Amino acid sequence: MSQPVHPAKAASIVIRPVAPQDNAGLEALVVDTLTEFGCVGPGFASSDPELKDLYTAYQTPPGQPRDRGYWVIVDEADGLLLGGGGFSRLKGTALQDAVCELQKVYFRPELRGLGFGRKMLERCIEEAALAGYRTMYLETMPQMQSAVGLYEKFGFRFLPTYMGDTGHRSCTVFMSRPLEPAASLEAKSEAVGV
Repeated sequence: MSQPVHPAKAASIVIRPVAPQDNAGLEALVVDTLTEFGCVGPGFASSDPELKDLYTAYQTPPGQPRDRGYWVIVDEADGLLLGGGGFSRLKGTALQDAVCELQKVYFRPELRGLGFGRKMLERCIEEAALAGYRTMYLETMPQMQSAVGLYEKFGFRFLPTYMGDTGHRSCTVFMSRPLEPAASLEAKSEAVGV
């Protein structure tokens, strides 16, 4: 069993945009985490074709407005990739629907419970709103209880069935939350002096 990250080591942990050198570590992180929770095989993210090159999958095509993003959590002291998360337009929806999906949010056991999940969700929610999305959707599994609890704290509510066409038909928990318009976020930041 992994030990939590020591507080002194936590100072060297950063959240940064995904880079090409993160691909292998991210694939291992997704597969390891899903295996840990018994979520392997068709219908889970470990079967997604983009898993081999998440860096490219989360790059907005040239000349288009930004519509996706992905960040990694890395210990800069040793280069260890500890977590990741991002968003993209929900497959099977139209651009004008303004629905994105919270995607591939996974953390190594030693990082869990230290507040990095909260930081990653804050980043994804804010960036998705700035990209013009009005709703954020996610799919998960009931055995990922800590994640489901965190999503609820961030205003995600349970849905009776799935949205879009993610291909993750083995997932059984569906949630969504509204996103504030980017102008509201900017006004809040200015009001608190951020």
